[in-house]
Amino acid sequence: MRKYQVPFRVFLLVAMILTSTWAVADKQQSRRLAKDSVTVSTLRWGEIPSGRMVQSAYPVRLAVKGRSLRVTSKYEQVLPIYTHTGTLYVAMQLNPGVNWLNGLPRGRYRINNRTISIK
Repeated sequence: MRKYQVPFRVFLLVAMILTSTWAVADKQQSRRLAKDSVTVSTLRWGEIPSGRMVQSAYPVRLAVKGRSLRVTSKYEQVLPIYTHTGTLYVAMQLNPGVNWLNGLPRGRYRINNRTISIK
């Protein structure tokens, strides 16, 4: 019975060493993957987010009147409005002529690469 205890202990020691090295290798690989696959960035005001922002198909004229936004367009089109962080807030359907958008919360918005402030 004593004969088998030494090889069994050696076997346990080898198994522990192998599993610990595999765990360390997996941890190092997951760190590498996390650094490569996750992009964390903080935006300063004025910086354009890394994602591509869509613009309206045709030019528009923008004017802020109090808490309302006046959009003048010669064509029927869709105008995407983004928050200052680059998140799409609303896609406004425009008719030819003057269009009014009421009810925008206070803040800064990006419309056709222009900064608009609603106070």
